[in-house]
Amino acid sequence: MTRLAIVSRGDCKSKDCGEVCIKYCPVNLTGLQCIQLDDKKIATISEYLCNGCGICVKKCNPWNAIKIINLPESLDTQVTHRYGQNQFKLHRLPIPSKGQVTGLVGQNGSGKSTSLKILSGEIKPNLGHLKDDIPDWDDIIHHYRGSKLQAYFRQIANNELKISIKPQGVDKIPKVVKGNVKTLLNSVDERGVVDELKEKFSLEKVWSRKISVLSGGELQRVAIAATLAKDSDVYLIDEPTSYLDVKERMRVASEIRELSKDRIMIVVEHDLAVLDYLSDQIQLYYGESGAYGVVSVPMSVKEGINNFLDGYVPAENMRFRPEPLKFIRSELSDHDFERLYPLISYGQMTKKFDKFSLEIESGNLYTADIIGIIGPNGIGKSTFANLVAGIEKPSTVDSEIELLRKRILPEEDDEEDEEDLEDDLVLTLSYKPQYLDTESYETVEEVLFRANPVSTRSSFFKTELIRPLNLEGLMSHQLDTLSGGELQKVGIANCLAKEADLYLIDEPSAFISAEDRVMVGKTIRRMIMHRRAAGFVIEHDLMLQSYVSDRIIHFTGEPGVSGHASKPVSTREGMNSFLKIQNITFRRDTKTGRPRVNKPMSRRDQSQKDSGKYYLG
Repeated sequence: MTRLAIVSRGDCKSKDCGEVCIKYCPVNLTGLQCIQLDDKKIATISEYLCNGCGICVKKCNPWNAIKIINLPESLDTQVTHRYGQNQFKLHRLPIPSKGQVTGLVGQNGSGKSTSLKILSGEIKPNLGHLKDDIPDWDDIIHHYRGSKLQAYFRQIANNELKISIKPQGVDKIPKVVKGNVKTLLNSVDERGVVDELKEKFSLEKVWSRKISVLSGGELQRVAIAATLAKDSDVYLIDEPTSYLDVKERMRVASEIRELSKDRIMIVVEHDLAVLDYLSDQIQLYYGESGAYGVVSVPMSVKEGINNFLDGYVPAENMRFRPEPLKFIRSELSDHDFERLYPLISYGQMTKKFDKFSLEIESGNLYTADIIGIIGPNGIGKSTFANLVAGIEKPSTVDSEIELLRKRILPEEDDEEDEEDLEDDLVLTLSYKPQYLDTESYETVEEVLFRANPVSTRSSFFKTELIRPLNLEGLMSHQLDTLSGGELQKVGIANCLAKEADLYLIDEPSAFISAEDRVMVGKTIRRMIMHRRAAGFVIEHDLMLQSYVSDRIIHFTGEPGVSGHASKPVSTREGMNSFLKIQNITFRRDTKTGRPRVNKPMSRRDQSQKDSGKYYLG
């Protein structure tokens, strides 16, 4: 058994904690120096001397800066890279395969982006050596002898590979790239396909715009087009579908598959439906976020994704999650709700801007009713959210959104009386917007306390909200220090912590890993059901949307010009009408219940289209 000691340098507060990890370490008390402070007053732990007692982990509270983890000894010979003493360690690497799309999936912080940086040559793997014996290229090539990585690293060392990489954070592109879209794409068009990509990725409207004014979805499409326009031997694509709607995701996936026929193509993706559609093989990442990551052996697409959801890799006899993730709706609640009488209603309304108009059909929401909102980008979904939240005022409206009756909470089931029912009904709403504030100096604990003072100390909130979203270790962190995925989960928790009749959640899966998306969906459903409230969820990930929603509002029209919101319909009907327009068919995996995209023109794809069943829910 190998011991791994991790110290989060951003969380270590030796000036405030009284150095309790040093004072109470039993090895230190014998006179040895297992834990000590470095020149920057950050704790360092000797993994050789550490006995794994875990006292330092318990004493480091509430900062949670220390992790002590036991790893199998077999991984000692498979270290690819370590960032420094008591820092993240990566074991193994994806296998580059020419003519195939290798899909990578795993928890945030498990080393996927690090792997792409190593395969691109940006990071030279140190094989876990940190001091005097840092390996050179000959050592690295010898280490990987007998595998495809030996030849791959030899080519990198000799500058024989041309590599294109699409970075994860497209929102940072305006800081390093100037000029307009046309100039950028023409400058990288080595394959002579820029006009074709311009049409396929719908870039005509932004062709002359400056990079600095583009939206997230526009930046994503430009970044992918710039990457695919290059004539390279290897393409490394990190999260290509963030900010994109379903149609755009499928179009990007098709282009990636087309280009992979004679190239090496490796893609990191959290949308499991898209990953299923574009990949030829899958490699999983498991471990502990921010501490270590292990790359599995290559697997078939179905086997790889199902093993990821199971939390178990049979080929390695490794269980990395105590419970499997399943897309079975019956597991989400112990209650059945009668939906005979509406809880909330809203009338038909319109909203007109200078260059865009939106029409919304009337509808009702019932107790524990979650309505999913689907449609392409630029069709009015966020405008609908702003109208419901009262941020925008409708141009015309038949009747305002209103609460029709009081919610009866579980603890009030036996206490209902006529006087309560006659009280004035005022609709309370909790809203998680699409874009979150990243500049706040508040801590996570302060944000949640402000949303609901009970949320930070109640056992119910800890069990149903904070732990499922993995926020316990972030409570003392300031919002401006969080990653995109962490900030997203704080935004969701902030929304669900509030007591409300209606919850409005806009794109909850943005920046969140596939594993966390399932937990986010489960948390949203269970919290709204417990509150006997209702909710709207705007989401492009159809796997998450089908998991969380009871009914669907389908937005149609011409993006950027006009939109039309249907009345709420069943999930099957809404998904079917949406997928029919996209000309895509979904089926259910028999083992996990997850929706799977059928390959275009396949036998199953043609059969479902002929029967008019584009979605098998």
